[in-house]
Amino acid sequence: MSEMRRFGVWLTLMLVVLLGAGCGSPAQVVVGGTPLPPGAGGAPATRPSGDAAGHTAAGMAAFDAGDMVKAEQEFRDAVALDPKQARAQFGLGNVLVRLGRLPEAEQAFKAALAADPGLASAQANLGVVHYQMGQLAQAGTAFEGALRLEPDDPATLYLLGAVRLQENNLAEAEKLLLRARDRKASLPEVYYGLGVLYRLKGQKDDAIAAFEKFLAIGPGQDPSAMDFARQELKQLKGQ
Repeated sequence: MSEMRRFGVWLTLMLVVLLGAGCGSPAQVVVGGTPLPPGAGGAPATRPSGDAAGHTAAGMAAFDAGDMVKAEQEFRDAVALDPKQARAQFGLGNVLVRLGRLPEAEQAFKAALAADPGLASAQANLGVVHYQMGQLAQAGTAFEGALRLEPDDPATLYLLGAVRLQENNLAEAEKLLLRARDRKASLPEVYYGLGVLYRLKGQKDDAIAAFEKFLAIGPGQDPSAMDFARQELKQLKGQ
């Protein structure tokens, strides 16, 4: 497996978790918006009982507990009750990413953005969806849009840097990854990205330092990345 291909496989796993989780966090929810079309992707055909806020809260709790089936139903019930329940739309998009139903997730995030173009988290998650669908250029555009809204968000800086690395735009990738590191030095994925970048540039010592830093901080969002980093270090050190 080539250097870039190996990085791409791991990046795909990391992206979903990094931006797909935590749908209930204050930074990732916005009130207001438009729902998915009635009946789309399993949306309820009849009006559910209860209130939208309650279903949204239940959806977030189910998401955090790892119950994606229940989370999806709760978020869809919330949207059916309140067409402007953007928190539910955003949560639904995250659930659909986890379930691998990417076209539906794209629809959910776009609905949230149509209601609130300033929702940076939905813009970033839209980039995740495009990346997962193999649409690298569209992923980059989405991440750029998210950074226009929140220029210093370290996760999005990393994600755009990773896309540029996939595009073999090493100069731009390095700038973005270093910016991400400077804004959140504890973000493990940045050091993995820098390790790959420096290896591609032939900067052996810098690559070793980056991978060692990654291993020292922890596994990040994907524990299997630790094995990749160890393999890279073994090759770099000629062991």
